[in-house]
Amino acid sequence: MRVPIVVPESAFPKKDPEHPCPCQDRPVHLTYKSCAMMWTVAQGAAVKEGDVVAEGEVEKKALEFYAPADGILVERCVEDDEEFTVGDILGYISVGE
Repeated sequence: MRVPIVVPESAFPKKDPEHPCPCQDRPVHLTYKSCAMMWTVAQGAAVKEGDVVAEGEVEKKALEFYAPADGILVERCVEDDEEFTVGDILGYISVGE
């Protein structure tokens, strides 16, 4: 079975422990926004639910996208430096095979 990694309507910015800011505790709403993509996990790599698999940037804020399940990252639908928005499928994780 393949589980999609879907861009949510909002996401919290990546925490920067060296430069804490209250803005890191407020979600960034991604509706009507385009974000640039960067994968942090190679295709074919094993992931655990909750692992960061990709990062995006919007409004000068880094966002993290997490694995929705344990498995193998088998497909990337959006490549590094491509843009994405709410509801897009970033990739797929194969589970239970």
